[in-house]
Amino acid sequence: MRTNPKTKNLLSKSLFFMLLVIVVLISGCSNSNNSNSTARANNTANNEAAQGSEAQDKTVTVAISSDAGIDRLDAGAYDGSMNVHAMIYEGLVEYGEKGEILPSLAESWDISEDGKVYTFHLRHDVKFSDGTEFNADAVKFSFERWIKDPANSLNVATAMQSLVVVDEHTITMTFNKAYYPFLTELSFARPVRIISPSAVEPAGDITGKFIKAIGTGAWMAESYKTDQEAILVRNPKYWGEMPKLSKIILKVIPDPQSRVLALQAGDIDIAGGQMGKIPVESVPVIEADSSLTLQKAQGTNSHFMIFNYKTPALQDLNVRKAINLAINKKSIVEDLMDGIGSEAQGLFPLTVPYVTESNNTWYGFDPLEAKKLLAAAGYTDSDGDGIVQKDGAQLELNFVLQQAEYPEWKSISELVQSELKEIGIRVNLQVLEPNAYYDALWTSKAYDLIMYRTYDDAYNPHAFLLSLFHKTADASAVVWSDPGLESLIDTAVGTTDIQERQTAYDSIFSKLYQEAMFAAIYFPDDILAVNNRVTGFKPGYSTFMPVFWNLLDIGEK
Repeated sequence: MRTNPKTKNLLSKSLFFMLLVIVVLISGCSNSNNSNSTARANNTANNEAAQGSEAQDKTVTVAISSDAGIDRLDAGAYDGSMNVHAMIYEGLVEYGEKGEILPSLAESWDISEDGKVYTFHLRHDVKFSDGTEFNADAVKFSFERWIKDPANSLNVATAMQSLVVVDEHTITMTFNKAYYPFLTELSFARPVRIISPSAVEPAGDITGKFIKAIGTGAWMAESYKTDQEAILVRNPKYWGEMPKLSKIILKVIPDPQSRVLALQAGDIDIAGGQMGKIPVESVPVIEADSSLTLQKAQGTNSHFMIFNYKTPALQDLNVRKAINLAINKKSIVEDLMDGIGSEAQGLFPLTVPYVTESNNTWYGFDPLEAKKLLAAAGYTDSDGDGIVQKDGAQLELNFVLQQAEYPEWKSISELVQSELKEIGIRVNLQVLEPNAYYDALWTSKAYDLIMYRTYDDAYNPHAFLLSLFHKTADASAVVWSDPGLESLIDTAVGTTDIQERQTAYDSIFSKLYQEAMFAAIYFPDDILAVNNRVTGFKPGYSTFMPVFWNLLDIGEK
């Protein structure tokens, strides 16, 4: 508890002492509700200060690669910028460092012993940006607008049996199965965020037409020009600590090199991350500019090479191990990526939940051992042309990639091609347009090797493993089909016991390594360039919240 300095000066020393004793006694007896009330009071004071002493215009301009979609930014839909969703709307919970689930609009929650019933205790005294009250009915309204959509594949939607308002600040969700990532899904940027019932017309109608983005978040939309810019201003009714900036301008700059030029010209203050990537080749330019700072943070995704398990040669474990041992991951990071990232030591980096130093391991670089493994698999260079053969057929593989979304894949794949040739494997590169590439990955399986990436933050590890390493009712696993691995994944996502879950993930990562079910490539860093006039920069923990926007300020460093 804080005492107003002016009041302290008017108190006698004895009276101050008595008050201090009373405060200590009350603090010792207080419960969480009292603490929350104190926190709200402090936030109110901070917010008033932000709107008073910091009322002057403090604006930061951020580059985004595509339209923000403010006119279709419905919290229960997948339209518009995911980053802007997370600035305007809040969820019941928030995604924290290494996947820790933190309170947001829900102060706390209880989970039943069987892992199927979640009771959320909501914050009091929260309002939407238009002044309407946030309560359990608003949560129910938000979820009912999208939860029954048959196109929605989130488990929190498909497994939900009931959504019950207990009282104004309590709501219960009951599911038909135990699935620990329910809370993780509730932290997503969409469609689980809470929107005001007054944001649709007719107001409060779950089938009503979306009219305006109205959330409880720290920001709200002020103006919007399609394919040009969106302007967000701080929400004066925000329940948390008020942003130090008064305004954020999101400027659409589709071309990566143009974003770099805009940074150098001072037209924008921040660029990078998933909002608008900075080309790796531009990193030295940014680092040499005294007006800019390059911010690097270890990412949550990885880039790797998928083996087609229907290709006969790749069904041999020795061949899969040999390919892994032939790839110089250190050279990829240092020579091709200019040190932006690190050597992949498994499927996921250490920033991902349940990935630890002990279960995060992979094959090193050892071309001689790779050649021995090919020989053990029965491959020899019988005609001296440098390509190994078995049963009269050369070991030749088609390697598919795309560079529209990931331009660095071309140079990486060319390096892999030359390194595999060194151990006797001929690789044919096929650069496809995105549509053809994704058709090859998901549908036709027209590849022997294909470059891919894991998902980001809140989708790892569970969602990616279920999506790529687990069969569905309609199809076999995408990356590698293994019933034992699928059983371990089912155990990991279904158990309510944290230790049992960690043990299952340890076994999953061990099996991926032992069976060399893919070829690890590299773990990319998230990079952003920031103008030095911007202070308080701190990278976020998810791609949909890449920066702690509320901490940003303008001033001397």
